[in-house]
Amino acid sequence: MDEIPWIEKYRPRRLDEFIGNQAIKDLIQGFINKKNMPHLLFAGPPSTGKTTTALILARELYNDNLAGNFLELNASDERGIDTIREKVKDFAKTIPNNQIGFKIVFLDEADALTNDAQQALRRMMEIFSKHTRFILSCNYINRIIPPIQSRTAVIRFTPISDDDIKKLIDKIVDKEKINISDEAKSFLINIDSNRKDLRKIITILQSAYYMSKDGNIDVKLLEYISGKIGGERISELSKSILEKNPNKARRLVIEMLQIGADPEDLIRDLIKVLEETPGIADTKRINMIKTIADYHYRIATGADPYIQLPAMVIELSLNNG
Repeated sequence: MDEIPWIEKYRPRRLDEFIGNQAIKDLIQGFINKKNMPHLLFAGPPSTGKTTTALILARELYNDNLAGNFLELNASDERGIDTIREKVKDFAKTIPNNQIGFKIVFLDEADALTNDAQQALRRMMEIFSKHTRFILSCNYINRIIPPIQSRTAVIRFTPISDDDIKKLIDKIVDKEKINISDEAKSFLINIDSNRKDLRKIITILQSAYYMSKDGNIDVKLLEYISGKIGGERISELSKSILEKNPNKARRLVIEMLQIGADPEDLIRDLIKVLEETPGIADTKRINMIKTIADYHYRIATGADPYIQLPAMVIELSLNNG
């Protein structure tokens, strides 16, 4: 059995393998061609390619010779000022031994750095900029202090498109010789429709492959592994609510929980369907979403979803007129 996690096995290593925003790809190619770059701040949701892009840039500049030229730290693990003063400063102050003329410090999840650590980092970005470039990545740019933002070129990453996700799924399916239905592919692409978490999609696909018989993957298996309910089930639940059928809605939601549905995903998907369903009066739609939000809060604060979710769909069914 292949022991390498597929999220690493299929992580792009070169720019021509890059999946995502073409404008970002062109920008990175410009840095590579000129063999120069400013300090960079990669901002965007998780699993949009920020870390991968930093690694690709370093490999292309240093021809895979990263030792001594590239320092990678995860700021969520090492978030204090001591890390900045010791590890980062010790690396940044030494003269680079390469033809490019500078080294790179990559601070992943830099929005986890304390304010004091960010202030110390800001000063180092000024002092050592001649022979050290800094790349910071963050999920929430508002948590990066303005003096750092003003000293970096901000590159904003957005969720990967459905077409690009499908291309990667097709590549993995071909390489691993997986038999997967078009319906199952569509399920994977939309498994996290709000976030488009590519790591999650690939991990679920690998898990399904290991659990499948003869490499055959269908929607039922993906539902079981992911705890995610397919669109048809959610649509049926929404329809029963709108038709004021509380008994059917209650039965459907209990069935979903029994097969392992994640309550958070179920609530999020139900809201999405109700938002997209035509013909619902604005006041009615708002009241329904408010009701869902109330039950979501109860679950988030520790209430039993096996009690709350059936109660929620009953209330929605009885009070949606």
